[in-house]
Amino acid sequence: MFSMGVCRIPKPKDPIAAARAEVVELLFSYVERLRAHFESVAVAHDLTAMQAKVLMFLGDAEPMRCVADNLGCDPSNITGVVDRLQDRGFLTRSEDPSDRRVKILHATPAGKKLRETIGMDLFREMPGMGALSQTQVADLRNLLSTLCDHSLEKQPVAG
Repeated sequence: MFSMGVCRIPKPKDPIAAARAEVVELLFSYVERLRAHFESVAVAHDLTAMQAKVLMFLGDAEPMRCVADNLGCDPSNITGVVDRLQDRGFLTRSEDPSDRRVKILHATPAGKKLRETIGMDLFREMPGMGALSQTQVADLRNLLSTLCDHSLEKQPVAG
């Protein structure tokens, strides 16, 4: 059926909890396949996964902090990545005129073209999704959306 490698989620005795554990294990397994797929697309374009993520999360112009927040890290963690993308002509960096501490990242025409190409390559064939009908893909999208919406409602507010 599938293999997650050495890490397997222990199955609870309660059948409902066991089914949920199996769903979580399947999601972890699929996310790993997606990660590997994303990395292979990035490598095909001579990028690291992090460089590709920065390009994919970057709108036409955004504060570096927003891009870092979307990646779940501090802006200092992507400075080197941004430097390499800038050296290759995929983005530029400027200071916000109202606050010189804020760095604004701008996708260049070459960066926008690469982002579009990566998106086409990434979503042309997704691991396992070719076996799904359009209805199944729509159902999966709706189920995952529901899960994401409900998980956001129950998260504690940071204070």
